[in-house]
Amino acid sequence: MTRLYEFRGTRYLLRELSELSGVERNVIRARLDDGWTLEQALCIPTVKQRRAGVVFNFPPFEGTGAGRAAQEIPEITFSEQAENA
Repeated sequence: MTRLYEFRGTRYLLRELSELSGVERNVIRARLDDGWTLEQALCIPTVKQRRAGVVFNFPPFEGTGAGRAAQEIPEITFSEQAENA
């Protein structure tokens, strides 16, 4: 027996929902079995779907992280230059 799931007014097969959301079928099925709503099961990204280094709930911040003032010319010396100077 084929089961249809209603999402936002349209009926879909689980395979179609998986393709639309990018969440694997077995993940959707497991989430529904755990009591998640269909909307949660489809719309909350899996760990695989999150990009490395990006947190979707990262708090806002101010500044660039460059300190008090950016330097036009960096004051960097390397060991070879320091020895020859």
